[in-house]
Amino acid sequence: MRLAALGLSHETNTFSRVPADYAQFEASGILRGEEVAQRHGTAQSTMAGYLEAGERLGVEVVPLLFASTGPCGTITRDAFERIVGEMLERLGQAGPWDGVLLAQHGAAVADGFPDADGEVAARVRRAVGPDVPVGMSLDMHGNLSERMVANTTVTNVYLTNPHLDARARGLDCAGLIVRAVRQEIRPVQALETPPVVINIVKQFTGEEPMKGLMTDAMAAAARPGMLSASVAEGYPYADVAEMGMACLAVHDGDAAQARAAARWLAGRAWERRDAFVGDVLSVEEALQRAAAAPRGPVVLMDVGDNVGGGSPADSTFLLAAAQAMEVRRYLQTLYDPAAVQACVAAGVGETLSLAVGAKTDDMHGRPVSVTGRVRLLADGKFEDPRPTHGGQRFFNAGTSAVLETTDGHTLVLTSRRLGNTSIEQMYSLGIWPERYGVVVAKGVVSPRPAYEPIAAEIILVNTPGVTTADLGFFTYRHRRRPLYPFEPEATYP
Repeated sequence: MRLAALGLSHETNTFSRVPADYAQFEASGILRGEEVAQRHGTAQSTMAGYLEAGERLGVEVVPLLFASTGPCGTITRDAFERIVGEMLERLGQAGPWDGVLLAQHGAAVADGFPDADGEVAARVRRAVGPDVPVGMSLDMHGNLSERMVANTTVTNVYLTNPHLDARARGLDCAGLIVRAVRQEIRPVQALETPPVVINIVKQFTGEEPMKGLMTDAMAAAARPGMLSASVAEGYPYADVAEMGMACLAVHDGDAAQARAAARWLAGRAWERRDAFVGDVLSVEEALQRAAAAPRGPVVLMDVGDNVGGGSPADSTFLLAAAQAMEVRRYLQTLYDPAAVQACVAAGVGETLSLAVGAKTDDMHGRPVSVTGRVRLLADGKFEDPRPTHGGQRFFNAGTSAVLETTDGHTLVLTSRRLGNTSIEQMYSLGIWPERYGVVVAKGVVSPRPAYEPIAAEIILVNTPGVTTADLGFFTYRHRRRPLYPFEPEATYP
């Protein structure tokens, strides 16, 4: 048995002004053939789960191409056509196939293709024909569509946020495809999309309301004949018709049972709709609480600069307030290639004054003037073998500088956008976050595996930006209506 493994994975923030062009994907690495196995073979990603399936199930999984880049704006038409075109070319040249495994995200938007993941699935389906089983494992932040489901045999979604089960869910999906190829099962899928948006600050599956809903998903999956059940939290920063949560059920042969399970899950979610509305502290409230804490570190989640959601990684709202409020023993990262080059030019041990951060756009604050000593320069590459959000193992922040400022702040300046999903980013630079009073993590849920073990307290902060918790900040033109809580009169039967 031969299974093709390939994918184009992107979480598209349609409000971001940074386009996902071909150069962005190239910089992150468009992996071909054995390069896929080299990068993902020992990782915890979806693709790693597909590769593991080959070893466990005694089938040949052939990695063809995998392209991804950090969350940012809409994928350009050129990038989409070039990458998907190469995917299909490799799929055709190396076939025929018994099955196909797609490593997509679920919230990709491309110029001309608002449902880019559905478009990829449709093109792959046309390429291999109606009878070849196609599997797709998606991120919990996917905005699932009927087109995705119609063009796959099995689709599943991660069950954890932070996403620590990407490899396991990839393995599950591949296992069902192998069984379908062997004609041991006849998967039928049902998708329900209740009209509700889950605020990003309510998406942690380790606590309510999502914890209970994931328990419901496991109960649905345990019904007789069920093969899989998933809940997608949705991605509120993609202005598309499918934006919002979704419930997906896969049954062995009985479409009515699949539909009943999906509708039951959707109904359970609808009952919790009021609990999905965000409520977060302001910048000043969060810093005051952190400064008054009896012990540290207090980790502040910078919601509006959630790099994993498409923000630019250079918001300065927290830094500016910490400076004004004279908060000391403070640690954070900032994407600022120009400031890094200034530190490189000055050299280790030298003191300089410069303006840092807020250089991508005008939505994430203003540059903050600081004076500090360059403590360290590094290439920004590090590795984390522990479970991380999304399963990534190898990281690259680009040339990085550690700046110790006269305000009592430690700033890690990077040349590439990178979320704070691995504490090894700090350890690799000789920084011990445990010794600080306040640590800023640019994210909402994704930094938890890295920082929860050392945090005295974690506080979500409602900063402005393209991933702010205040969804009223955005002008949506394409989302479905009515949608709760935007339209309180929304109903679900």
